[in-house]
Amino acid sequence: MINIGLCLADLNPQTYGDGSNRRTASAINFAGHYKLVDFMLSNMVNSGIYSIALVLGSQYQSLLNHIGAAREWDLARSSGGIQFFPQYPGRERRSSDIKDEPLQRALGYVDATKTDDVIVVDGSAAYNIDFNEPLALHSATGADVTAIYKKRPILEIEQNHAISYMIDKNGRLNEIIFAPPAGEMINLSIGAYIVKKSVLLRMLARERFCDMSKFSCDILADSLKTLNVMAWEYEGHYARISSLQTFYNFNLDMLDPQIRGSLFYANGRRIHTKVHHSETTKYGKEADVRNSLVSNGCQIEGKVENCVLFRNVKVMEGAVVRNSVLQANTVIGAKAELNCIVTDRRVIITDGRTLLGYKTHPVYIEVGKIV
Repeated sequence: MINIGLCLADLNPQTYGDGSNRRTASAINFAGHYKLVDFMLSNMVNSGIYSIALVLGSQYQSLLNHIGAAREWDLARSSGGIQFFPQYPGRERRSSDIKDEPLQRALGYVDATKTDDVIVVDGSAAYNIDFNEPLALHSATGADVTAIYKKRPILEIEQNHAISYMIDKNGRLNEIIFAPPAGEMINLSIGAYIVKKSVLLRMLARERFCDMSKFSCDILADSLKTLNVMAWEYEGHYARISSLQTFYNFNLDMLDPQIRGSLFYANGRRIHTKVHHSETTKYGKEADVRNSLVSNGCQIEGKVENCVLFRNVKVMEGAVVRNSVLQANTVIGAKAELNCIVTDRRVIITDGRTLLGYKTHPVYIEVGKIV
């Protein structure tokens, strides 16, 4: 059994639209009322891992607010639970001493834990997995590292952040490729590895900064000839959000009941999230909602088609919203028309406005904007 997990949260804040709104990738909203970090935490606890070290970059306050005491994931514990390792703010950063770096402090926490293996994950992806399944292969083969992958082609919008593996007939990983060709069937990394603790501590001993891309493409790739690195195939749904277009596409994928069910309830494993006490959604007499995912607290008076609506969204009388993702507390004014739009939180679209994007180029409205 693995007793501890190490999450290398995406250390570069994600940017949508003009870059005015930035947040760490793990805090990106998904499927109505989840955040990407929910999948990382749920996968850990569903696999019996109750000690988690989360290495943070910048812009992480919304992530901390969401996790709180981590009771929803059964991680509010006197022993174990979740431990945060943030950067020092600005001038307080002690860059002269490597031991004070967030990654090195997290490794000290890992080293103190009684475990033979550590699960190392990326916090910017959505998938549902039991880590005990690849652990069985890891233990049986005596691997130093077991890399978890998904066999599927990638889209061009995923290419710049994708990592693929070349695997020999014995299941051993012998090459790591960054930004592989789009459209071809590949062994796509899901950003998750089982690593012997002693190997992990040795690999990262001198590192100050390490996100999943560096861990995979630099540190691990350079060690393939000296380490026994095996590969295990994950067959469930996998989505990594790395841009506005992937955010839009993967959220709208949740309108497919089969995809949604396979992600949130795979083999009875639930994805947990922070509980929000919102009222039930209210539908007016003229409301017309088709093929949409609508969260609690919404007020729908107009027409909504092929959309994902987060909590407390209001669509007023006569408004028409199609093929859009509206985040929490967005208000769509009377007789407004939206198609292929992504709003951030607390956006207000005034009465009678028309905003049109394209499925291949959705329009993003930044947080708190009044249009």
